[in-house]
Amino acid sequence: FGQLFASFNRMVRRLRRARTQELRTARVLAWGEMARQIAHEIKNPLTPIKLSVQHLRRAYRDRRADFGDILDDSVTQILNEIDRLTEIARAFSRYGAPGAEVGPIERVDASAVAREALTLYRSSDSGIEFRSSIEPGLPFVRARSGELKEVILNLLENARDALEGQGTVEVQLYTVGDSVALDVVDDGPGIPEALQQRIFDPHFSTRSSGTGLGLAIVRRIVESWGGTITVESTPGEGTVMHVRMLAADDGRPPLRLHRVDGDGD
Repeated sequence: FGQLFASFNRMVRRLRRARTQELRTARVLAWGEMARQIAHEIKNPLTPIKLSVQHLRRAYRDRRADFGDILDDSVTQILNEIDRLTEIARAFSRYGAPGAEVGPIERVDASAVAREALTLYRSSDSGIEFRSSIEPGLPFVRARSGELKEVILNLLENARDALEGQGTVEVQLYTVGDSVALDVVDDGPGIPEALQQRIFDPHFSTRSSGTGLGLAIVRRIVESWGGTITVESTPGEGTVMHVRMLAADDGRPPLRLHRVDGDGD
């Protein structure tokens, strides 16, 4: 019996060492994935900042008569993106500790947030056309303003990457029952059907250079408002990202007429 007990104890020690090593490896991998995720999210605000600076430089070199206005607009956009970087840092803090530092759900003017996001991309010379189709008098939604902007910019950035310099991206906002629909539509290469259910999984990407972690954060944010996000894509024709948000229950904003066409607002 003594030999049997000794063998059993050695087996238990080996299992404990193996389990300790497994947990250590999992922690290292988790930290590595978190580092890549942070890098991915930080890159998104840096793109609009770069576009604003490039627009400012072109205006200066061309001696534009409205350079003062362009300077003011560009500086405002850059400062807004710096604020967005701060929001991203806070979001990662919340992601690591759910429930911490999360502000209350707000009444958000989704159309205003979408226009602000599109302005950052329309000033670029990437060869991609950014359009909008926004229903007049759109109800406010239940969300958080900074997070909604983060969601839209993330989806625009993904569409922009998919198009590889040429094509069209359209942001559509309209009501569906007691919800507000936000669709980001591109005419890029599309996503194979077998992969569409995986694009919101952490660590999955359709691009060899991407981390695939941005959409995981987007889904977490949207679901925290009580909303949903899904994908519809046809290979060779394009992709639609569908976001559904609850309309605020305290009425619509004052009716204003907005042009709804391919030239934007």
